[in-house]
Amino acid sequence: MTAPPDDVWLGPLAKRLRRAPRVVGREPLAGGYASAAVERIDLDDGSSVVLKAAGAEEIAALRAVAVVNGPVRVPRMLVPGDGWIVLAHEPGDPLPPGTPVPDDAWRTLALVHAHWRRNRPRGVPVVDPTWWGRLCALASVGLQAAAARDPDARQAYLDADAVVRTWATDDRIGTALAALPRTLCHGDAHRGNVHAGPAGAVLLDWGNARVAPGSLDTVILAAPPPDGPADAPSDPVPQRYRDTLHEALGAADPPAMIAVETAWARIAAHVQYLPFAADHQGPERVTSMVRVVVAALAELDDALGGRRLP
Repeated sequence: MTAPPDDVWLGPLAKRLRRAPRVVGREPLAGGYASAAVERIDLDDGSSVVLKAAGAEEIAALRAVAVVNGPVRVPRMLVPGDGWIVLAHEPGDPLPPGTPVPDDAWRTLALVHAHWRRNRPRGVPVVDPTWWGRLCALASVGLQAAAARDPDARQAYLDADAVVRTWATDDRIGTALAALPRTLCHGDAHRGNVHAGPAGAVLLDWGNARVAPGSLDTVILAAPPPDGPADAPSDPVPQRYRDTLHEALGAADPPAMIAVETAWARIAAHVQYLPFAADHQGPERVTSMVRVVVAALAELDDALGGRRLP
């Protein structure tokens, strides 16, 4: 996707602002905005906006987030268009390595997850067995391509691919998805999509939003650094996330449900990122990710244990 020319978005923005803005500067953005063509646009009144190529799913997700009550910190959508959005610019920088994730990010996820629990925002994809099968197929394609590119690591990638293809029809995944409540998830809530600025931390880039069990976001945000083994210890999900979620829901989630949801999320998150790992991080990272999924499937099996979940 590419961002549109100025004459496409300036007119709609002028209607929103009730004046005719003029562009006085522009700069490509990186970090959490880097999933698509994106620029910071400086306007003649001293303000700035972000022009970003975006699909219908991201626009739908931002509309859904905008109705959540409470101090939710996400980019404010000014004007949506066909394949693009204009956002209010949020000054800030990605989190430095080793620094804790700010409370703002955890609170935002908790409030979004609570608001949309057991509801489906219009236009956001739903994680179901069909979606899961497609995700495993994408991972398989990425692993096979890596095997073709790298003869020295070919067998490691093919071994990983063989295991991934068995996960596509694993009954434990289907059982968990049938039992767990879904909500609006960011879908790609890694540290690079959290920017800290003068007004607090903002959770950027909702282009991978989906309707899924909420622990998908918390597992990704608490994941170990991407430059090491995937089975290194994760950061703990802070209690303030659960406290905020449960306060907004009006009741605490049963521990059995949390255990199933967390195990499922570890599986889904690692399968989701396997193509990226195969392309950019090498066979050792891929092998460690497969180990995480195998262990998480065993945890899921134990957590399901024949018990009925609410």
